[in-house]
Amino acid sequence: MGKSSRADTAARAAQMRAEVERKERQRKQVIAAVVAVVVVIVAVAVGVAVSNRPKPAPAATGADAALSALVSLPQATLDASAAPDPNFAPAKLEGGTPLTQDGKPKVLYVGAEYCPFCAMERWALIGAMARFGTFSGLTPTTSSSNDVHPDTPTWSFAKAKYTSDVLAFEAVETQDRNQQPLQTLEGQNLQLFTKFNPGGGIPWIDYGGTNASNGATVDANVIDGKTYDQIIAGIKDPNSEIGKTMNPAINLITAQLCQMTGGKPTNVCTSSSVLTASVLLKKK
Repeated sequence: MGKSSRADTAARAAQMRAEVERKERQRKQVIAAVVAVVVVIVAVAVGVAVSNRPKPAPAATGADAALSALVSLPQATLDASAAPDPNFAPAKLEGGTPLTQDGKPKVLYVGAEYCPFCAMERWALIGAMARFGTFSGLTPTTSSSNDVHPDTPTWSFAKAKYTSDVLAFEAVETQDRNQQPLQTLEGQNLQLFTKFNPGGGIPWIDYGGTNASNGATVDANVIDGKTYDQIIAGIKDPNSEIGKTMNPAINLITAQLCQMTGGKPTNVCTSSSVLTASVLLKKK
C-alpha cells in the first residue's frame, strides 16, 4: 500500500473516531438534559405537596398563652393567694341605683388604651369576670410608650364581647394607645361617670350601679416592665410578688361580682378565697 493510501485510511479512521466521540458527547448531553428535567419535575412536585400540606397551628405564646391561662386559673391557685387589701375594695356609691342590662346586673368599665393603670387593671378584671362568663374579641396591646409604666402588656376591650348567664358587661375605651379618640362615652354611661367620678380618673369601674373602683387595684410597681409571660407566670405563683398583688385583686373583684349575682355560680362564690374577700367587702 502506498503512502497516499495509508494516509487516506488513517484520515478516515480519525474521522470515524471523531464521529463516534461526537455522538457519545451528544448522547451524554441528552442524558444530562433529561436528568435535569426530571430533577426539576420532582422538585416542583415535592414543593407543591409541601405547600399543600396542612400547616400545624402555631404554638400559643405571649399574649395568646397568657390570656388562655388567665381565663382558666385553677381555683386552688386563687385559694392559695393572700387576702385582699380592703382599701382596694370598690366603694359604695351614695345615691347609686341598680345598673342592669338584659335583666342582669351590669359592670361598666371606662378606660383608655394608652392608660398604664387601665392596662394593669384589665388583668384582674378579666381574670375575675372569666369566672362568670366568656370574653371574645380581646385585642392584645400595650399602654403608651410615653407615660409612666410604659408599654405595659394588656388587652383592649374596644372590640370585646362578653357572654354570661348572670352578668352583663360594657366597656368604653375612650382613647387609643396614641391618645386619639376611640369610643364615645355617652348616655347613661356618661351620666354615671360624671356623677360618681367628677375627677374623671380612669380606670373607673361601676359594679352594678351601687359600687365602683377608681384607679388600679394592683401594685403598679410590681407589674412595671414585665412581659405577658412574666406576668402570667407570677399570677400562677401565689407567692410571687405579682401573685401577691394580682391574685387578691382578682378575688376581691370576684367577691364584688358574687354580691351582684346573688352568689352565682355557687362553686365560684363559695370558694374559700372569695368568702374571705366577701367578709372584707362587708366591712368596707
